[in-house]
Amino acid sequence: MKHQSDASKADGAKSVEAADSAGCGDSSKGPKSPRMESQREDGSVQSLTRRADFFASRARHAEALPLVDEALRIEPSRPDLHLGRGQCLEHMEKLDEALLCYEAALRLDTQSMAAQRNKALLLARQQRWREAAGSFREVLRLELALPVQKEMRLELARCLTEDAIQLKAAGQPNLHGFHEAIQACETYAPAYFQLGVQYSEANNSAKAKEMYAKAVQLQPGYVEALNNLGVACRELGEWDHAVEAYALALKVNQNCSKTRENMAIALLQLGCRHLQGKELKQASKALKQGLSFNSRNADLYFNLGVLYAEKEKWDQAKVNYELAIHFDPRHANAHNNLGVIHRRLGNVEAAMKCFESALEVDSKMNLANKNLGAIYGSMGRMADAICLTRVAIESSRQDAEAYNNLALLLRDQCDVDACLENLDLCISLEPENRHAGSNRLMSLNYQSERLPEEVFEAHRSWGRCLEQRVGQAFYRWDHAQKGTAAPLRVGYVSPDFYSHSVSYFIHAALKYHDPAFVDVVCYSDVVLEDDKTRHFRSLVPRWRNICGRRDEEVAKLIWEDGIDILVDLTGHTGNNRLGVFACKPAPVCITWLGYPHTTGLSRMDYRISDEHADPKDAPGLTTEKLLYLPECFLCYTPPESAPPVLLKPAQESYGCVTFGCFNNLAKVSTLTIRLWSKVLHEVPDARLFVKSKALACPKVQEKMRRAFAMHGIAAARLDLTGLQPQTGSHLHMYSFIDVALDTAPYAGTTTTCEALYMGVPVVTLKGRGIHAQNVGASLLSAVQLSDLVTETEEEFVKQAGACARNVARLAALRAGLRTRMQRSVLCDGPRHVARLERLYATVMSDCNARNRPGWMEETSAVAGLSAEVQ
Repeated sequence: MKHQSDASKADGAKSVEAADSAGCGDSSKGPKSPRMESQREDGSVQSLTRRADFFASRARHAEALPLVDEALRIEPSRPDLHLGRGQCLEHMEKLDEALLCYEAALRLDTQSMAAQRNKALLLARQQRWREAAGSFREVLRLELALPVQKEMRLELARCLTEDAIQLKAAGQPNLHGFHEAIQACETYAPAYFQLGVQYSEANNSAKAKEMYAKAVQLQPGYVEALNNLGVACRELGEWDHAVEAYALALKVNQNCSKTRENMAIALLQLGCRHLQGKELKQASKALKQGLSFNSRNADLYFNLGVLYAEKEKWDQAKVNYELAIHFDPRHANAHNNLGVIHRRLGNVEAAMKCFESALEVDSKMNLANKNLGAIYGSMGRMADAICLTRVAIESSRQDAEAYNNLALLLRDQCDVDACLENLDLCISLEPENRHAGSNRLMSLNYQSERLPEEVFEAHRSWGRCLEQRVGQAFYRWDHAQKGTAAPLRVGYVSPDFYSHSVSYFIHAALKYHDPAFVDVVCYSDVVLEDDKTRHFRSLVPRWRNICGRRDEEVAKLIWEDGIDILVDLTGHTGNNRLGVFACKPAPVCITWLGYPHTTGLSRMDYRISDEHADPKDAPGLTTEKLLYLPECFLCYTPPESAPPVLLKPAQESYGCVTFGCFNNLAKVSTLTIRLWSKVLHEVPDARLFVKSKALACPKVQEKMRRAFAMHGIAAARLDLTGLQPQTGSHLHMYSFIDVALDTAPYAGTTTTCEALYMGVPVVTLKGRGIHAQNVGASLLSAVQLSDLVTETEEEFVKQAGACARNVARLAALRAGLRTRMQRSVLCDGPRHVARLERLYATVMSDCNARNRPGWMEETSAVAGLSAEVQ
């Protein structure tokens, strides 16, 4: 009667046949069991066993069993009959009764190897692993042929492994059990696998990897071990090895969903590693391959979005972020990054929705809070913006950028002291954050209480630190000694070559440059280009996009381009590239237009000004040498969309004098509020109209009203409003103003030009040795309104009052100021650029002279240099 244990064999272990006999109790194959015979052959027992064998050979165990029982009734002490009966019962799934029969056989013959084997296999089949292990040990005590001994050791190892697993599930981990299994059978792969699991759970990935690798070596098609080997390799950062392990697992079973998911994750992590190393080609390959294993993995699409954004392929980045959200609607990072793309493409409304969606998933998400806060800030929703940015800080106290963002929001709502406190916190966390350093320097210009010497020293200290960090600058420019007939190669560096304030003042230099005299190259750091960007590009022979490129890389590009004069148009305003100038990539470096103070760099050779902004008897403190353009250092190109001037003065339309200012609210210093309050007291029936981005926020309006109330100005006399969305509507609002009041110590520039162009006079206050405060004087002098430039607070108040009361003059200015301005040096582009380029030639000539052998420092007269070109 044949018997084979059909107990489950873990992880591909071979089954072991037990008591494979030709007859009931006749073990003709394998180890011999006692034959059913006695000293005296009993014919009836022999007949019963033969008939039982016949039925058993045809799997008719139920019919064989009564025959064995009858034989046992006749001879109850024969162990082979008890063994045969147990086999019948086991095949009939009566396992407990079968076990009793095997034990009965063993009581009659303790050396019965067949009975011991069958008992051990039956116990294993019942998952009574510890008892089975004991039985297998008893089997191994007997003298066995080598093949059978190997099988029994394998079974013992299986039982010991399963017993250890069972104990672990019951909360009694037994690592020793797996080691015992390996001692029993060194080739039993599942024991190594389970040891790997134990080491993985103990966070010992290296040891886990070793165990899984051994399991795979012993059993090459072991899918579970290959999967876990991949996981261990991933945890060790060995992404390539993880991919190899999963690939082997898929060769065994290409449809295993778990393996496919793990392969996708490994390729995702491999792709992320390549992304971090800027290895975009390899990253793309890994991420796309990952999708072939799991096309619903949101993280794969998300990182493909990151990859395309890195390549500035915005549409493809957008699609992949959208797919990430499709497969995981709660993917906060995908919502956030999609918002960044929308904002970059100019779709602010869509960007807001994305950031809001990210915060619905994770209300404390640092990036989304900062990004939505930035958008709210640009809309003038200051209270909301500040609240979100504070949440970002709460979620990450070490986030320097969040403190910088909060500082700028506070500055925009005229809280410069709090702004500086947060910038100091930012810099304490990230001392080499150059943008925070520049923001701090710019903010110092807004404070009327600061001494000019203190502001200058802060700039010089910043510049010294930057130059130390940059280290060695370029010191050879082989092109600098070229012949005088060759055009000067002038490079303009700016992030503001779009519809930005600076664009109105650089327009003429690009449009009217003389190609025979100057070869212009623009180095544009514009993030979101517009029609003005495209127009500027059409005006110059060469345009370099430097957006996203490192300062050192840009400096090298400029040096290789052979630029003679490199002009900074930004200073310490946003997204500046002063780090490029610290590398000194051109023999002459000049700062102009964008910033009303020194850069603080010793490697910035010159700053362009005029005698109104920087009088020669009291120039602003600066690390650069001053270059003077005659009359005005600025040239304004009015917007083509400007509406016509309304000829009627505002007071004739609205019944009272209206003063106004459309400057950035940060410029409304304590000095400015005091000045304006005195003007309102001077003209008791007048109103003050202030328009600024931050005033869209009711809380900021209330703060402004309180500030004026401290000077006795009733809230009802103040008209406060936020920005207008279009340039035309913004300019039209000047028709509500009779006289514009300038700010101090940081005067208006673009807003002053806009007011004048719309027929509105501006009253300004000069500041001795403060360039930022004297820009208004330069602009007003250029349009022959020098009488509106005042030297003292009292003069400012009297001049503002007198101007407001002179209705006839206001009407005349409404009618003729635009024409006067268009004909003035302030808007004379060709004349301005001729003077500018003559100035370039002068400083380049001086540079060449200094580089000639035998040149002596005292022969130079560049400081205070002016260019007189008619």
